[in-house]
Amino acid sequence: MEVKSLFAAAAAVCASLAYATSTPAGWTDDFDAAKKQAAAEGKLLLVDFSGSDWCGWCKKLDREVFAKPEFMDGVKNDFVLVMIDSPRDKSLLSEKAAKQNPELQRKYKISGYPTVLIMDADGEVLEKTGYRDGGAEAYAKYLQGVKKYALAIVAMKREIAGMPEGSPARLAKIDAVFASADNDVLRKNESFVEELLKHDGDGKFAGKYPFVKYCLPLEKKFRRTCDDLQRLFFKKLGEVAGKGQKPTSEQRDAVIAEVDAEAVVLLKKVRDEVSAAKASAPASARDEIAKLERRVSSFVSHLEKRRK
Repeated sequence: MEVKSLFAAAAAVCASLAYATSTPAGWTDDFDAAKKQAAAEGKLLLVDFSGSDWCGWCKKLDREVFAKPEFMDGVKNDFVLVMIDSPRDKSLLSEKAAKQNPELQRKYKISGYPTVLIMDADGEVLEKTGYRDGGAEAYAKYLQGVKKYALAIVAMKREIAGMPEGSPARLAKIDAVFASADNDVLRKNESFVEELLKHDGDGKFAGKYPFVKYCLPLEKKFRRTCDDLQRLFFKKLGEVAGKGQKPTSEQRDAVIAEVDAEAVVLLKKVRDEVSAAKASAPASARDEIAKLERRVSSFVSHLEKRRK
């Protein structure tokens, strides 16, 4: 019995050391427990999807930001910190994390590391980021800025739950949160502003949210066109190389030239549509549309130069 007890104690010590190695002090790897804590304390979740023992940018983020007391002091009152690790050395994970982490990576479609998600207590994503320049204090300041709107949005969702879509009371609460929001916040919460615009009987919301009404649809079209062209490139590359075969450099260059030619045609159409929208949009929307126009034009110019 004494030998068995000794082995059991040793195993427990090893497990605790591995757990401590993977999850820093002040963080948890238990996502469900973190959600409960956030709900009970009125906090948000800061969830770091990391590759702690192999990802260079993850190590840099840990070293420059998360390990600094300035970071912890700046966020501990408002965030529950969760580390969802994907180390090569699986012994660094607790039994809970080993089972939970792959499921969370699939659920939140994590494709790169580090990915840092700000969530509400229900696990709904409010903001996505990763490594940021500036160090611990700057990162904490950024998160405080996110918190300002994130907590307001969480409270708004709770207040409008059960209200009929388009009802005056619901629209008023949505408008109160987003009336002074910047374009980045509006972009990430487009669906709420679209509800305002959908029920905009007298046009007041169109005047208050010109970015969402006039510019964001054009942005989305540009993004969809670029995504379609990327898919086309990989499709054609697979066709010329053959299934399971690596394309030669000549094949790759030929596909690039073919897709570039199609991209120029499609993106010129997008640019012309953006230019026409700028001419007809109200003055409050023209600056943002002009920025998009320059982005599309620059992309077209780059492709045309590459084709020469």
